[in-house]
Amino acid sequence: MLRGGEQALSEPEKTKSTDPRVLLCTAYRRFRHDYWDIAGQPFIHRFPRVAVPLRISPGLRFIKQNVPEVEILEYPEWPEYVEKLRQGWDIIGFSFYQHQINEIRRMIEEARRQRVREIWAGNFGAMDYTIPGLVDRVILGPGEDAVAQLFGYRVSQDEIEHPALLVHLSILPGIRHFTFGLLHTERGCPYRCSFCPTPVFEPRRTTVNLESIDRLLAYYRKIGVRELVLTDELFGSNPQYTDRLTDLFSRYRFRWWAQSRVEFSLRNLDVWYERGMRAAPIGVESMSQTALDSVNKQQRLEKIIEFARRIREKPGLLGVAYFIIGYENMTAEETLRDAVRYKALGFDVNGATILTPYPRTPLWDELDRKYGIFDGDYSHYDQTHLVWHHPHISPAEMRDLRALVKNFLNRPFDVLYRGIKRAIWEELRKQGGPFFWRALVKGPIASLGIDDRRPVYFSRTKKPV
Repeated sequence: MLRGGEQALSEPEKTKSTDPRVLLCTAYRRFRHDYWDIAGQPFIHRFPRVAVPLRISPGLRFIKQNVPEVEILEYPEWPEYVEKLRQGWDIIGFSFYQHQINEIRRMIEEARRQRVREIWAGNFGAMDYTIPGLVDRVILGPGEDAVAQLFGYRVSQDEIEHPALLVHLSILPGIRHFTFGLLHTERGCPYRCSFCPTPVFEPRRTTVNLESIDRLLAYYRKIGVRELVLTDELFGSNPQYTDRLTDLFSRYRFRWWAQSRVEFSLRNLDVWYERGMRAAPIGVESMSQTALDSVNKQQRLEKIIEFARRIREKPGLLGVAYFIIGYENMTAEETLRDAVRYKALGFDVNGATILTPYPRTPLWDELDRKYGIFDGDYSHYDQTHLVWHHPHISPAEMRDLRALVKNFLNRPFDVLYRGIKRAIWEELRKQGGPFFWRALVKGPIASLGIDDRRPVYFSRTKKPV
């Protein structure tokens, strides 16, 4: 997501047009329903399953909300992309992830063939060392201000305004059960977990304009959305700002999910729960303190255990956590024992991924120096493949190990039973009829009339300078 403020790795060419035609684009789809399922991959694939296909680009929509002069193209099929190029563009910016670089390379080649004057790259995939050689400009971090300058004005970080972002949740394929409103309230991360690209990509902590969030929440309520998913990584790190946000969530009567570090969630759990939080995802990563220390997680096992206990004490509060395998100090047998200890915590839904180094992170430098990063297939950098020479486990063994761990942690019908029990039955016993009407009748009915791909933007609350 090309997103606000910038860190340029290469200087831009001077655009000759005083009113440039700018197109921002994601990677293309290989086929009609080829959208990124942000729930299925880390959790479960078999029936029954929870699917949340991401059919929009939050980062590009943020830019469009704040710089309305640009055009955006989200997950086009290849013919649609080629046809769009024929309209003629001064600048095309690509927003992509590491595992999408193969597709982006093809898109860049076609853009060059059609004589696009200038090509930009943004989002986490732009951190790859090969990208500066393929494009004219690389933007790391938020891109609103960099794009706005093309049109003669600036967008400061404290003026960033939120667009509408909607995703559908399905359990039975093809049937919508809920529509979530996505919300991103804070950017950046000051922590230094060695595997995470965010501190490199966006080290500064900034907040999204609160007035625009209030306006967005009113819109979500108006169209019948009752569930919020916050995509922040460190919700609660700004206490005063977070208090005002959660008060808004409570007044609008949203049920909401918010990911954070375990210490923030522990500190605020009671207040957030009373204000409507019904899932508190955290990154547990491992039940080995040695493994946590090896990736500079700065997290203590006793805090994780305390958090798991307190989650179970809250009726209707879904426990969601993430687990990583592939630490250099663990054999396959030790990894399985770690998974058994982790499952004993009792979280309801568990993500399982393989430790993956990304360019410009400390983990990339460390693993490349000690063992070597051998895999040049970018599609494998999706946290489901081993891309470096592990001292104890081969790539094929690691794939099998992940499948075993994921299925052990998330037996499909167990997950569905626990999810229904925690998120629906316990809440129904607590609230009764009002919950049944809002969450189980009104919300799903409203979802049928919501088009998640339809762009919705708002008038700016502040004029750019």
